[in-house]
Amino acid sequence: MKKLLLIFSACFLYNAVIHGQLLSKESGQNKFAIYGNAEAVYVSNKEQKSFTDINFKPIFLWKISDKLFVEAETEIETGDGVVNFGLEYANMNYIVNQYLILHAGRFLPKFGAYRGRFAEGFLNRFASNPAGFGDGGIGASVETGFGALGSLPFGDVKVLYDVYVVNGPHLLTDSANQGQFDYEAYTSNNNDQAYGGRLAILPLSNSSLEVGFSLQHKAKTGDLGTIDEKVSLDMQAVDLNYYTSIQPIKSTLRIIGEFRHQKVGNNAVYTKPDGTDFSFTNSPSCYYAMGSLRPSLLENKFLRNIEVAVRSSYFKRPVNAPWGGSNIRSTEIALDYWLNWNSLLKISYQNRSDALNTVYAQVVFGF
Repeated sequence: MKKLLLIFSACFLYNAVIHGQLLSKESGQNKFAIYGNAEAVYVSNKEQKSFTDINFKPIFLWKISDKLFVEAETEIETGDGVVNFGLEYANMNYIVNQYLILHAGRFLPKFGAYRGRFAEGFLNRFASNPAGFGDGGIGASVETGFGALGSLPFGDVKVLYDVYVVNGPHLLTDSANQGQFDYEAYTSNNNDQAYGGRLAILPLSNSSLEVGFSLQHKAKTGDLGTIDEKVSLDMQAVDLNYYTSIQPIKSTLRIIGEFRHQKVGNNAVYTKPDGTDFSFTNSPSCYYAMGSLRPSLLENKFLRNIEVAVRSSYFKRPVNAPWGGSNIRSTEIALDYWLNWNSLLKISYQNRSDALNTVYAQVVFGF
């Protein structure tokens, strides 16, 4: 089955390229391109020394006309010890005007900034995610639904907006995950959707600073017809992205960070293994802050491609939740070398309260 999937993928890529080239030449409008990246990770700690995640993630872009385009990403990865092939997103876009784009399908999340904008291998300065922002954390890595986005200029100030309607999170009720959510379901589990948006302001004329605020609400997260159907979920996030040049040391500085909080409705009913009901305050939060410095203004080619990054993150979990318990704190430092604007080598050290101290090495090639 794995071989068939790989063969199918290769055939699809070949046919898509040829078909896209022909359409581009014959019609002059339908244009096709492939971008993406490949990643390999090595992990070393007291219990493990192993090459782990090997990922290949092509992104397909079709320009159908001046107003229509499609973006899609598939991923072939080995993170679970076997080869997995899946659809990351497939998003159809219609450009109404320079201030408004409508889109529908499965797309990168608009809640917060990390998962939708900074988590990709050639953007993330580290080989891992901050505590609370990866799997088992707060928020989706992809959403399925409909949205509108755009920008509005007010002199030197720019305002970015995203609004959307998506299937939204599903409340999990199995004994090990009660009170946690499946954020990325392909279909809805009841007759309700999640509504949300993000508003960001770029107050400086050079757009070097961006501050964003996100929210998402879903009135029903439980399975249709169950006692937990009407359990609600509200999420908020604040994010920051700042980039500047420091001429005295011929370097560029980037600071990014994000805080997330969610609150689950208090009408949820959880069950212990012995069959008795119990409840807990289900209001987790998480944050991370990262700073990186790169002497990119130096004349020496080797030195200007080196970047040092530091990241701190914290995940506050519900004490009495089956999936919760102790809070997680993580501190990381990374040394990166940029081979190209989208390709780099990373070596990082992670000190995390719920895991062994670990050294990561990762290579990412963008294409």
